[in-house]
Amino acid sequence: MIYDYYLSKAVEYIDTEIAQKKKEIRKKLKEDKDIENFYPKSEDLQNLPQNSTLIKIPFTLKKPYTSKDEGEFHIIDGRIFENPIVRDKFTGLPIVKPSTWKGHLRFAADKVEWDDIKKRNIIRRLFGSEPEEKENPLKGRLYFFPTFFTEDADRDVITPLKRDTRTPAKGPINLEVIRPGKNGEFYLLYIPYPKGEDFREEDAEEDLKFLAEALKLMFYVYGFSAKKTSGFGVIEKLQEGNIEIHPEDKKEIFSTLSNISG
Repeated sequence: MIYDYYLSKAVEYIDTEIAQKKKEIRKKLKEDKDIENFYPKSEDLQNLPQNSTLIKIPFTLKKPYTSKDEGEFHIIDGRIFENPIVRDKFTGLPIVKPSTWKGHLRFAADKVEWDDIKKRNIIRRLFGSEPEEKENPLKGRLYFFPTFFTEDADRDVITPLKRDTRTPAKGPINLEVIRPGKNGEFYLLYIPYPKGEDFREEDAEEDLKFLAEALKLMFYVYGFSAKKTSGFGVIEKLQEGNIEIHPEDKKEIFSTLSNISG
């Protein structure tokens, strides 16, 4: 079995041509930027358990978004960026990874004002067991998808300040950021499965109501950026018509995402 994607497309080429063919394939993927295949469709719910819910939220950044790539440095136009933004390996587009969404939403879920015992149970159902839970591990009910920014990142510069004197702690740092006003799409799939011993059909509505509150905090208060303590990664207020919920009868649960003040 061939595991290398590029080799599978270039099996008819000799070794000296594989590198060039690999470059051509990557260039085509970057030019096509066909990202719709990464996402589920509303009709996919027909094959999923009852109460499965698909959430699609097109959003506009209110504050910059940045993330930290695996590389410590990245050079663009001769400038060194200490915080290069994460990019998709195939398309080259700036991306919010599924694991990033999960981490930031999990953080926001802890901040939701809810009955403590119920909150712990809901968070466990939504996000799954904690790593230290060795016995009876539970898979979470939330399935996350990548968000692609179709416009490239820009350059920004920040100067960290000392907490006590508010004077520069070190020189300016070059960052890659997605600027305010840029658009992205957030997809989240809720599947009430697996059915454990304590499974109840009515838990689904409670899960979704809690999820709506966690999403509101993530998008409007805490953000989903690597520098969310600086306000990075929060979005403009969502309009009701821009939020897609499937099936339609679950849409009212998420009305709080647009029915807020400010």
